[in-house]
Amino acid sequence: MAEAIVSLAIQRINGLLIQEAVFLSGVKEEVTRLQEELKRILCFLKDADRRQDQDERVRNWVAEIRGVAYDAEDVIETFILEAATGRGEGASGIMKRFTSIIKKVPHIHEIRNQIESIRTKICDISSSLQTYDIKFVAKREWSSSASEMQQRLRRSYPHDEDEHVISFDAVIRDLKAQLMIEEERLRVVSIVGIGGLGKTTLAKKVYNDNRVKQHFDCYAWAFMSQQFSVRDLLVRILTEAADKSKLESTEQGKEIMKGEQPFASKLETLKEEDMFKSMLERMKEEDLVKKLYKVLEEKRYLVVLDDIWSNEAWDCLKRAFPNGKKGSKVLLTTRNKKIASSADPWSSPVEPPFLTSNEAWELLRRKAFPNHIATENNCPPEFEKLGREMVKKCGALPLAVVVLGGLLATKKTLKEWEIVQRSVNAQFTTFLQQHNQYAEVYGILALSFHDLPFHLKPCFLYLSQFPEDWEFQKRSLIRMWIAEGFVAQPEAETDITMEDIAEHCLEELVSRCMVQVSERDHTGIGVKTFRVHDLMRDMCISKARDENFAGTIEHRDSFATNTSSHFLKSAASRARRIAIHPRISGDNAGKRFYVPLVKGSDPHVRSLHYFVDQGKYRITRGQEIYIIKKFKLLRVLNLKNIYLSKYHMPREIGNLIHLRYLGLSDTGLWVTTKCMFLVSTSLPASIGNLKSLYTLDVRNNSLQSLPDVLWKLENLRHVLVNPCFEGRLRLDTLAHLETLKWMRAKNLIARDAVLKLTNIRNLGVYFEEPEEVEIVLNSINLGRLRSLKMSISNEKSFPSLELLSGCNHLTKLELQGRISEDPKSLHHNLGSLPVSLVKLILSCSHLKQDPMCYLEKLPNLRFLSLDDEFSCMGSKMVCSVNGFPQLEILILDKLRELEYWQIEEGSMKCLKNLYLKDLRKLRMIPTGLKFVTTLQELKVADMAAFEKRVQVIEGVEGDDFDKVRHIPSVSVSYSWGHKVEEPESEEDSGLEEDPECT
Repeated sequence: MAEAIVSLAIQRINGLLIQEAVFLSGVKEEVTRLQEELKRILCFLKDADRRQDQDERVRNWVAEIRGVAYDAEDVIETFILEAATGRGEGASGIMKRFTSIIKKVPHIHEIRNQIESIRTKICDISSSLQTYDIKFVAKREWSSSASEMQQRLRRSYPHDEDEHVISFDAVIRDLKAQLMIEEERLRVVSIVGIGGLGKTTLAKKVYNDNRVKQHFDCYAWAFMSQQFSVRDLLVRILTEAADKSKLESTEQGKEIMKGEQPFASKLETLKEEDMFKSMLERMKEEDLVKKLYKVLEEKRYLVVLDDIWSNEAWDCLKRAFPNGKKGSKVLLTTRNKKIASSADPWSSPVEPPFLTSNEAWELLRRKAFPNHIATENNCPPEFEKLGREMVKKCGALPLAVVVLGGLLATKKTLKEWEIVQRSVNAQFTTFLQQHNQYAEVYGILALSFHDLPFHLKPCFLYLSQFPEDWEFQKRSLIRMWIAEGFVAQPEAETDITMEDIAEHCLEELVSRCMVQVSERDHTGIGVKTFRVHDLMRDMCISKARDENFAGTIEHRDSFATNTSSHFLKSAASRARRIAIHPRISGDNAGKRFYVPLVKGSDPHVRSLHYFVDQGKYRITRGQEIYIIKKFKLLRVLNLKNIYLSKYHMPREIGNLIHLRYLGLSDTGLWVTTKCMFLVSTSLPASIGNLKSLYTLDVRNNSLQSLPDVLWKLENLRHVLVNPCFEGRLRLDTLAHLETLKWMRAKNLIARDAVLKLTNIRNLGVYFEEPEEVEIVLNSINLGRLRSLKMSISNEKSFPSLELLSGCNHLTKLELQGRISEDPKSLHHNLGSLPVSLVKLILSCSHLKQDPMCYLEKLPNLRFLSLDDEFSCMGSKMVCSVNGFPQLEILILDKLRELEYWQIEEGSMKCLKNLYLKDLRKLRMIPTGLKFVTTLQELKVADMAAFEKRVQVIEGVEGDDFDKVRHIPSVSVSYSWGHKVEEPESEEDSGLEEDPECT
């Protein structure tokens, strides 16, 4: 991790040298030399990071380097902050600059001394390598008794089966079927999942199955690990494959396998095996590959590669595996989905499920009472209650449950169980240190962290700040990563953005099973939301704390009201990032939160997060000022759901010149009363000083205007405001802007701003006149658009939407407003929608003609919503044969004029979810629905009268609407609330439910 921290420091210093050169005049040479010193020491850190868990000297050395890197950032950014406070504009600005020059001279001298002191520290740390005989060697040569011990503890042996296997029956059947199917090509079957999920246990089960073994001519098991030798693996596979093939092909071999061969003969066989192995070990690696290839070429073989960590490892071995006889297989276990897909792109990996609460308890019971396994009811109720509470901490991870069960097996009384239950985390740690036979849950998960590329480590540790069971929103998180500087700038002259790189980082964490996808986005490919397993989160928190990377504090009602008495816990006292998790009991309304203070340690904090549920939670004016004055080097400030006092942000916010992410959604910025008149409040004009700002999020407030200073923030990438926003803003300087939601078209047209916003990907725009639509669509870079939301004022209509056909990458489109529908216009409007569309939402369209004849021809459409009574006002709707080839979700909401709906056989072949609401005149569910065999869920609401006269399918009538269950897998529900899918910042189901528009 120190490697990542020093690399980030180098990147940040380089960025400051470029972007803040004017403030670094006078010390630029010293800063450059400091940066080069850090670069020189960086080359030692990769191996040092790997060794610090085994060597106290290395651990101290790494901690010193990490501290130096942090100090370097603090000194330079503090100097820039001081220099920036002396700048001003106009006549007063001239005086301020003159005064600041006088003040700056001693300050330059001071920072030079500080930088020289840091460089001296680096030299001292470097010389300590020789003084204390700390040596670093290449990774392939690196070895230590501790690491070897860990590898031996984790090594898997196929004969060492776990006798207690829970919940794998269905997966085992699937695996057996995949292994025993006969195909001409070599098939690679992969088992993928988080560490401790039971991948190896599952592989052992199928490997040792008699039917599986009889199906293959020869088989071999090889444990890999992160540090493996290709030669050793080849020798091991050759020895096992050749031996089993030889033994099973002769009568003598069959006798030996049965255990009937005399001991002397067995001993002689072992000697022959040793000679064979010794001969193999003398061969060159290339000859071993050829030998193994030849041995397997004429056989139906099964080779298990347990715990493979990289594509490079597979590439080294795959050339040794021929197609073999029909039906040959390689079975591998891995934590990385990319390895599975690289090994065999045509084979879907098997992912073992997490345990249910009942399965977790059953596994714990068997482990905790090993002598009474046959008796199902051997556990007293009071023990069961405690046990069920404890398995919740295991996060449904089998290995964690097994370890806990092993611990409880040593506890015989209820009092001992209660002690374990009260301190289960501490007990886990102690037990794991003392009982290596179960391997280390923490260590196994930590292996995944150590294997991360250095640029992904801070991205992962950043997740430690979020509360338990938190559902992460992808877009918000990657914007924070970018603001923190975790994401590298893309190469020049490419269309790749930092957001693309950040999304790739997230996908990499997903592929490594470090995080779990909760929901895919509207494309079905990208991540929308995700979670972190509880035990993985515990490991993440521990690592972040050890590295002073991040710390958390839980706020409670018991805190005193005097803010000066609040202090962070020691765990977060030196953390670079602070997350506050308020837990408020009782009535939440009007609760006041207080920022815990850190005496003498505040300047190092780079991000401050509040994590609270939605509600009227407040902080005092004094606390707002405290944040701004004490946390001067903040890059990320997230106050979402915290109501600000007086409903506006203090003007001192403009002093946080390093701020890159300002999250103020749901903070109570709204209209206030003054002299009995309502007046709009806003952010202060001082936000124009935040030159480094990337993201400004003020959604879900009642702001009606912003100060016209955004044009000064030339680094802005994402601006998120309410759709009711009416103010005038200058936007023509924001060339880096990627997201703009919402904005009135007049602001885009003024100063030809729309021509200069060349990087816009996500746009929400409100038009007052049809002419504005044509101007914007003719001027904007349509080729970069990914998401477009357009709303036009009442009684106005969208002009021709034919220009949208040039949006080759547009996947999401929302249109709120009238669509002209004379025959020619409707063809040019709906008939011109881009074929790339995946999600389409229409509202207030006032369409009297059936739009389906156009929409069903969109080849990639997966989500379609006609979601208000004015979207479609016709009485007839037809879905034709082969129409909607990819549609999975269809929403028809308040189509109160719809009387007849026909679904022809062969239409909507992929439909999974159908939502019908308030279709008052519709007399029957289309009979063609019975042909949609993919349907999984049908939700109906506000159709009580309709239920009494519905004919569900041909020949079936009745008052019971549940007869729509013509497909066994279909789930029918009447209680459909207004929300169809859980909305997210830019992944919502409609304008009315969009948190950006509320």
